[in-house]
Amino acid sequence: MLEMAEFSIHHVRYLVGPLVLHRSLWGDATPGWLKVACVQDRFELILSEYEQEQVGDYATPTEVLAYMMPATMEAPMHRNYVDLYLWSGNEVMKKHNRLPENATSFYELIGGHPIEFSTVENDFQDLSRSIRRSVVKHAAQQGWGKRRNRTKAEAISVEPAQVSDQPEQVSLF
Repeated sequence: MLEMAEFSIHHVRYLVGPLVLHRSLWGDATPGWLKVACVQDRFELILSEYEQEQVGDYATPTEVLAYMMPATMEAPMHRNYVDLYLWSGNEVMKKHNRLPENATSFYELIGGHPIEFSTVENDFQDLSRSIRRSVVKHAAQQGWGKRRNRTKAEAISVEPAQVSDQPEQVSLF
């Protein structure tokens, strides 16, 4: 559908690409709601970039949180990554209404102090850029985003005898 609406190939690949998780035995511990939220947030980001006529470099905070979650269960992390994980967790839990009714932030739940984006900005940019590149690269390797050649489409409509008997795989995602 994005291809028909003439979104960039990058946006198509970013939407249909895989969820990137830290390679860990704990990868299955990522909750289902978070995986769904990753796709929703990707789509929102793509629409925002499209309206601004740009293609971004960064993944969403939701994807950063999903990527980091298995790593947090495997070994202690450097303080910078702990801050990034907590900041991302706060952003995602607020956005997707995952906080208890009596809490206004994730920091309040854990008894911590609020983390400003400016303190995690560089780590966020590095990790989210890496995640987005990985998603787009994998989707490209899987063949997503290859637009049909216009002359081929015209030839098919002019001479239907040349159309292959093989069924095409149709998918929205």
